[in-house]
Amino acid sequence: MTSFLLSKCQFVRRPWVWLLRVRHRKGYGVHSPSAYAFLRGVVYETAAYYAYAELDRLHPWWQRYMLRYSLTCRRLLFRLANYVHPRTICVLGSVPIEKAYLTAAVPTADVVQTLDATSPELIFVAREALAQLPQPLPKMAATGMLIVEGIYADAASHDRWRAICQDPQTVITYDLYTYGLVLFDRTKHPQHYIVNF
Repeated sequence: MTSFLLSKCQFVRRPWVWLLRVRHRKGYGVHSPSAYAFLRGVVYETAAYYAYAELDRLHPWWQRYMLRYSLTCRRLLFRLANYVHPRTICVLGSVPIEKAYLTAAVPTADVVQTLDATSPELIFVAREALAQLPQPLPKMAATGMLIVEGIYADAASHDRWRAICQDPQTVITYDLYTYGLVLFDRTKHPQHYIVNF
């Protein structure tokens, strides 16, 4: 019931968020070729992937048609995992549907629930598990990615997101409102992008 109410709340809030971020749509204002390619080729990719039909069945029928944004966000998780192609995925929080989308992209990846003694290339942090993420961030590979859910859910989550952006290991961040993406490639210049997703 709680997830249904959150979905309803996002359904009402989403148009206003879209209007406030409209000037950051489809990579406008992004001058880095690699960041632009990432936005256009991964974040805004519209092609149908091989596992979408099977994964979309995890959603109730009414959610697939009435609350399309949650489906769009989970498909993005699939594309992000496909982009990073990690050997190890860490999922912090109890999010079975998101975990299914992440692991479907790389079925051979090991999935762990904690960061103890592991160095995953992809970390997904659910909104309720944000406090479990250590500060400073764990050591990440240059090809690694951190996905933080619900960065605008409340003031504490937004403060934690800002602290992640200021972490010395963080290089590039993408603020998608629903998710925050952090990349650690030291060959790139540090940059923070706001994206209308």
